[in-house]
Amino acid sequence: MTTETEAAAQQADAFMAGKRKADDTAFMLTRVLAEMGIKVGERDSWPQMMGRASLSGEPSLYLGTVPLPTARKLIDALVHAESAKRRQP
Repeated sequence: MTTETEAAAQQADAFMAGKRKADDTAFMLTRVLAEMGIKVGERDSWPQMMGRASLSGEPSLYLGTVPLPTARKLIDALVHAESAKRRQP
C-alpha cells in the first residue's frame, strides 16, 4: 500500500471507531431517557438523536431539538441527582 492509501485507511478506521463509540453512547442515553419516561424518536418527547464522528474519529452526539417540557424534566432530574449526591456524607 502507498502511504496515501494507508493514511486514508487509518482515517476511515478512526472515523468508524468514533462513530461506533458515539452510537453506543446514543444508545445508552436513549435507554436512560426511556427509564425517565422520555422516548427518543417521538415528536413530543425527544424527536431525534444520533451518533456522529469527525473524520479524525472524535465521537459526538447530535441531540436534535428537544421540546421545552422534556428539557425541564431532564433538568429537574439532574438537579435532584446532584442534590442527592451532595447530601451524602
